[in-house]
Amino acid sequence: MRLDLYGMKTDIEMLKSAFGNALKVGPVEEIDAKRGYRLKLGEGADGPFLSPWYPHPETGKTSVPLKKGQIVGVINPTGDMRQGLMFRGGYSDGNPSPNDNMEANVFEDAGVRMVVADNALTITAGDTSVVIAAGGITMKSARIDLN
Repeated sequence: MRLDLYGMKTDIEMLKSAFGNALKVGPVEEIDAKRGYRLKLGEGADGPFLSPWYPHPETGKTSVPLKKGQIVGVINPTGDMRQGLMFRGGYSDGNPSPNDNMEANVFEDAGVRMVVADNALTITAGDTSVVIAAGGITMKSARIDLN
């Protein structure tokens, strides 16, 4: 009978550990083009406690790399963090949203901003902008070169 209780206690402790590791959330701490991302899961005396490397959370023909400080989550179905699947989690003080208009879709990276709102697409890079709308195309720039 004591062996059964000991076995059940061991099973419960293992399930608690697996459940505790099933979902982790934290900011991106390290970025590598080939290996992917490591999350900061805590802070210790020797520096940050980092997750294993996770691959880029993207598929298809696009690439929108995560930024350092961006909040992400990892689902570890078995509780083993090496088998996790990363997903984008949200914005943070270190990586704020580029958009405060909930009626617009905004992409902003590398000095370029694209906004889809009010039946128009606006692309801005520095002082140059192009607006494509039902009424036509408007370009504003200090210089425009055509062929």
